[in-house]
Amino acid sequence: MSNWETIFFWITLIAYTLAAGGYIYAFVFKNPRFLPKMTWIISAGFITHNIAIGARYAAQGHLPWAGDYESAMMGGWFIIGGTLYVAWRNKALQSLAVVTAPLVVILMGYGFMRNPELTPMAASLKTYWLYIHVYFAQLAFGAYALAAAAGVLYLLKRRNAAQGAPNAAFERFPSLDRLDELIFRYIVFGFITDTIMIAAGAIWAKDLWGSYWSWDPVETWSLVSWLIYGISIHLRVTFGWREKRLAWLAIIALSTVIITFFGVNFVVDTSMHFFNVR
Repeated sequence: MSNWETIFFWITLIAYTLAAGGYIYAFVFKNPRFLPKMTWIISAGFITHNIAIGARYAAQGHLPWAGDYESAMMGGWFIIGGTLYVAWRNKALQSLAVVTAPLVVILMGYGFMRNPELTPMAASLKTYWLYIHVYFAQLAFGAYALAAAAGVLYLLKRRNAAQGAPNAAFERFPSLDRLDELIFRYIVFGFITDTIMIAAGAIWAKDLWGSYWSWDPVETWSLVSWLIYGISIHLRVTFGWREKRLAWLAIIALSTVIITFFGVNFVVDTSMHFFNVR
């Protein structure tokens, strides 16, 4: 890591951590007026997040696509960016950050502990297919994270409504019907971008490794994730899975995406995917 990247990485992580703690405080202590302030802190952290990415780009000459640290940096950027975008369009969705902010703190902390060193890009990765493949992978990651966050909010609001003394902070959430619809929409968006990611990766793999599919551990887990989200859409459209069942499915399914990005490399060292190699 360059000096500037190190400085702005830690400023970003501190900002996201403060915001995550603030959101948890707002709900635990029933103080909804605290929420808008946390959104401003996350926005400030997102600005320094951009600067940290820019500093890394300046130091090594390519966008951070390789390794657990860089995957966490870019994955966190897409998740926070998506959170701020939907919050800008609908203030009631600021509460999604109560889930996405802690998730990004954990991911970035894990990435920093793995491999934050500056590395040159391998010649095999210098292709436009890399940017297409990784861009849509990160879009899918962000959308799936938002779906899981909406699922958590749905379950919390549903539980709060059943209590005798409801928490006023949960009134900041969208309605249960709206959250249910958002879970489905985020899953559909993520599934479409996930499909493009897999297709682009297969085309790139043909040129790089000589075959469209090699049953690489990362490929396999990305397929598992894609199938689970595809099944989720099928269950919703065909069998009418909604509300609590869909919320739990969105939350559980996110674990397969995290395994694809980070878990495979933690367990095995045989993946051909450079972005998951130490």
